[in-house]
Amino acid sequence: MSLKKLPFVSSVQLARIDESHVIPTALFYEGKKPHVGRDARERCTSPELLIEDFKIELGNNDPDRLVSRSSLTNVPRRTPVGLAKDFFDETLKKINGWLASQGLPVPTRILIAEPLSLGGSELADESWLSHYRKSIKKALYGKFEEIDFMPEPFAVFQYYRYGLRHPAVAEQRKHVALVLDFGGGTFDVSVVETTKAGDISGGGVNSRPLGATSIQVGGFFINRILAEDLLFSVIGPRVEKSKVRKALTFFYEHKNADEEEMGEWSEEKRAFFKHMKVLLQEVERAKIAICNSIANWSLSADLSGIAPYPISIPVDPFDERSARGNKRLDAAKIQKVYTDRVWSEKLRDAVSRTIDRSKDDLAGQDISVVLLSGGSSNIRWLRSLLERDLKSQLVNAQILELNENFAEIVAKGLATECARRYYTGGQGDFRAVTYNRLCLLLRPDEGELERKRFRPVSENLKDDGREPKEYDEAVLLPAASSLRGLMGQPLRWKVRLSKPPKHNLNYYFMRSSFDPDDLESRHNIVETKVQTPRGAVFQQGIEIELIVREDGTAEPRFFYGKDNLRDGSSAVGNPFFMDMTFAAEEVQGETYLGFDFGTSTSACSFVSSADIQWIEERSKSANWLELAELVSELPYPAAAPLARYMSEKDALRRLDRGREAVEAMLTLSAYLVLAEHCTLAKVNSSHFKGMGHRSAGPLWAILKNCLKTARTDLPYCSALLPLTQKHLPTINQWIDQIANSKHGRSSNVDYVSFLGLLGNVIAKAFSDSCLGVFEGVTPKRFSQGSFKGLFRELRGPSQTFIHVHEYEGLVPFSDEDVYVANPKNGTAINLAPWYLWGLNASDHHSEIDLFEYDTSKPNGFIFKSVQPGGEFMISPDGQLEGTAAFISAMREREQHRDLLRGLAFSGLE
Repeated sequence: MSLKKLPFVSSVQLARIDESHVIPTALFYEGKKPHVGRDARERCTSPELLIEDFKIELGNNDPDRLVSRSSLTNVPRRTPVGLAKDFFDETLKKINGWLASQGLPVPTRILIAEPLSLGGSELADESWLSHYRKSIKKALYGKFEEIDFMPEPFAVFQYYRYGLRHPAVAEQRKHVALVLDFGGGTFDVSVVETTKAGDISGGGVNSRPLGATSIQVGGFFINRILAEDLLFSVIGPRVEKSKVRKALTFFYEHKNADEEEMGEWSEEKRAFFKHMKVLLQEVERAKIAICNSIANWSLSADLSGIAPYPISIPVDPFDERSARGNKRLDAAKIQKVYTDRVWSEKLRDAVSRTIDRSKDDLAGQDISVVLLSGGSSNIRWLRSLLERDLKSQLVNAQILELNENFAEIVAKGLATECARRYYTGGQGDFRAVTYNRLCLLLRPDEGELERKRFRPVSENLKDDGREPKEYDEAVLLPAASSLRGLMGQPLRWKVRLSKPPKHNLNYYFMRSSFDPDDLESRHNIVETKVQTPRGAVFQQGIEIELIVREDGTAEPRFFYGKDNLRDGSSAVGNPFFMDMTFAAEEVQGETYLGFDFGTSTSACSFVSSADIQWIEERSKSANWLELAELVSELPYPAAAPLARYMSEKDALRRLDRGREAVEAMLTLSAYLVLAEHCTLAKVNSSHFKGMGHRSAGPLWAILKNCLKTARTDLPYCSALLPLTQKHLPTINQWIDQIANSKHGRSSNVDYVSFLGLLGNVIAKAFSDSCLGVFEGVTPKRFSQGSFKGLFRELRGPSQTFIHVHEYEGLVPFSDEDVYVANPKNGTAINLAPWYLWGLNASDHHSEIDLFEYDTSKPNGFIFKSVQPGGEFMISPDGQLEGTAAFISAMREREQHRDLLRGLAFSGLE
């Protein structure tokens, strides 16, 4: 399905940190100097010193009560807030450096993605989210005028609904969306209802989040299960398993200990700590590599032996010099762990429970769409498992999977929300709103549990015009109740009990549940009883008061004998944390930073008022809308420069980005027709010889010359013929104008129209084909001369490339060459040496990228990466001398190459 995208998503700026949009949430201390992200992993001298998975700890304790520990050994303090502060400080330095290089202002406001209130089998402290927000504010103190928070699944909804404008969510009709955000540390589930017009509802800009659950299960949890299974499979007979289990508990409680703390441990504990750190990091690498190699995500697929990854494991984890056992982790093992121990034991119940919580509020409506997000959603069995096990609850639901990196969705959703706040005076769609019903059950004097109707007393709650009998039993606040403007104000209800609480009152504040024994749904776990004050006078009912603070803390009080004439007496309950979004003051901002602070990875987006106005203006252009759709459909070497052009706001730089995008599309077109031209039986041409440098003029000359004599049975040449037949005069004029601009002469190029023209023709040429690379091609067992492997499509503006086909055939493809393949008819053409994959593979500081031939030098040939800044020289006397010789031959005369036939591709719908 082609996605109709609002230009906003294609224009939003994701910050580049360490040359990537997504960085590891990791720290390494070199003396007192902290390093973050990819830099931390590369500089870490020993695996046990790498700090990861510290986000959840931020909410486990009140940061105001933590005592910072100073060290005599100059090792930095390691409180969770201290770790977060160092991570934010260093990451923001890199972001501000990137902003400066782009000529962008430093943002004054920040919107942080947060988990929902944690529950599940591993119960968090009831005030976890309050502590978490307080910790983040301490870590960011003094850096922004406003610090605000947004639950991760709500950011996902905003991305699908307003940013991406996926047709299944953006249609002008009512939707009930189930949002699943599966990250590195948490699995967040929520139900969101829209109005009949498709917009969010609930009064003004408020949404209708009707149920929500968050559990501490994510990518790191999967790693733990896999690592423990591997460890127990190799430990020697002299190692007690009970001792290992005890050591594992200690490890998880101290997984980010500093060197000073480790120095106080026994040698056995230090050895175990180091072995587990190494094993978990190796399992993470293996999991990613294996999942990237899976083409068939069907639950019935036979994945035995698929993508085996060797892992070395200590036989005695308490001995630093232990002998090693070798095991192979493969796709079948990951699938079994995922389906049996992650989905069946953890995720399935969380999803089902969330849907059940929303039933009363949905009043018979079905879930209409399921939205997926989070890095762990790249493990793509989730859709099949939802369809298999929750079919009755999702009978009419369409499950959406995006053809892009799930790890970037939350950051883009934050940008979408920030842009909308600019137009709403700072009012967020999900600000100060409850996302589960707040229920209250009472038991006077150890009697029967009572489920009564509560009648609002406070004027600020009497705005729905309902009679007392119309209120739901035991419900104080329905889901999606807006508390905007009610922070710090007493909210009061009256209730009539069957008998007065003369001695004490048991109370249970619940999230969308009426069972006090359901601890996962109970708010006040620590305290459930208040003593009745002496001398209390009882009437027919009592009053309940809640004062809700900005961070969601609710302070309960119970009044006895209160009426218009008397204040009565009261008993104060223990504060608890409500399921509600953050309620900061609503102020319209000029610059926003959306920060997806994830457990495993983090990403940031930048939005300014100038950006929003610029995007809004261009959203009125049909040609601009057309480019927004092309970004995700075009092959990578054309899509990435197009995305950079669309996100560039500076007028002068935008001209350069436009020229670069045009040249990238001409490059792809020229190299494609050259490669197809070389498949002819008799090749007698030297088109490539005339291109001294990869620029618009020479590339256009190659295209015109090749297409002038192109045979009609050549599919790619035929598809590109409209460029020279229908649009020749217009393109000739634009090419001349580009040449003028490069030589300092006045020029006038309509880049939006030019890119739209080229992009549409290229998209049509690739309608049945794809650009990509073969991976892991090896001889097929028990089949003479046959090979199998993977073919990964390079589509869209950035990695990760998630479209993978299984390949079988007679050709032993290498990993470096780039091909255009047609999976339907089983053909492929080699695009080397014009495109080569991974020339920078030996540079561990850079992400592996696609390189394209750029120019010829006296001492070799220059290739440039698709992402800015990468350059590689292939010289006749270097390691790639064979490639250099082939390029030299090609530059004299085109060399014949076969059109590869009889290839079998499978694994993608």
